[in-house]
Amino acid sequence: MHHDIAAIATWNAQDAKEKRGHPRAAVPRYHYSTYGLVLSSQLELPELRGTAPTPTPDIEILADSFPEDPKSTGISEVPPQGSADCSQLVFEGVARYRVEQGKRILIDRRVLKTRGTGTPERDLRGHLLGSAMSTLLHQKHWLPFHLSALETPDGAWGFTGVPGAGISTLAAWLHYHHDWPLLTDEVGVIKPDEALPYLHPGPPGLKLRKEALASLEFDHHSLSRDLTRTGKYHLILHRGFHTYAQPLKALVLLERADKGAAASLEPLEGLEALQVVMASLYLPEWGQALNGPARLMAYVSELAQRIHVYRYRRPWSLDDMELNLAPLVQRIHERASHVRV
Repeated sequence: MHHDIAAIATWNAQDAKEKRGHPRAAVPRYHYSTYGLVLSSQLELPELRGTAPTPTPDIEILADSFPEDPKSTGISEVPPQGSADCSQLVFEGVARYRVEQGKRILIDRRVLKTRGTGTPERDLRGHLLGSAMSTLLHQKHWLPFHLSALETPDGAWGFTGVPGAGISTLAAWLHYHHDWPLLTDEVGVIKPDEALPYLHPGPPGLKLRKEALASLEFDHHSLSRDLTRTGKYHLILHRGFHTYAQPLKALVLLERADKGAAASLEPLEGLEALQVVMASLYLPEWGQALNGPARLMAYVSELAQRIHVYRYRRPWSLDDMELNLAPLVQRIHERASHVRV
């Protein structure tokens, strides 16, 4: 049986019971896996891989589950800054997300600017799988990182940088031109209590700009537009991704090279390496709030010492991409050859 094509829907029998003499419609449950977790969701999430139902999912996603009585929404009891047990995020015109105990996410769609209009499903899912899910990961005292990652000949390498640095474009190029399997785009998770720094992949999809799609000879008109990012499109390629966790071998910071300068790869150590790892955290403000500064620094410092950290500078143009990737690809193959010896 193949679970990686679509989610398997089950029905919540409890929701189907009569309440106050009136029958309630059964609510479907969809089952997925991501970040090494099994999710049971009342929302269909095509961005994730489907999995078999389980009576004890790691995460529950409940849609429109806030109390219906406007005088008792339960919202006011949530501290504005959030806590290890309960945090909330509000996206005006989309939804309110309440994240509880690292185990469930409740969604309230009653924050629309215009009554009677529906929330765009892609917006709803985008904030759910991005900010809300990352907040939940921080509640579990795990480390979500903003990166794209591939399974290279030297193992799992992650690529990070400021928005617009081209990390998804680079990952797509290495996948299509070097046949390196993709692991994750946007977010990957490290669990500090594991013996090795395993990277647990997130949703199997890429978000690419039109010019990057053109360089890969994809037609953006056939793809789903990312409404939260101007000019980006979703490229969901479940078959191109490996979903199992692998030890993270290296983290590479992408930067723009000086005008006229050739591409270069520089190893970083000590404070510089620590700063790159810390800057790569996804939603670092939640990491600070839910872990505490001392614990978060300890986690990040340990990780920076266990992996290789590099700064990769390249021309910003997509022209001569293969030439500019030469220092990076060469280092990966050198490390892979060294390990095999």
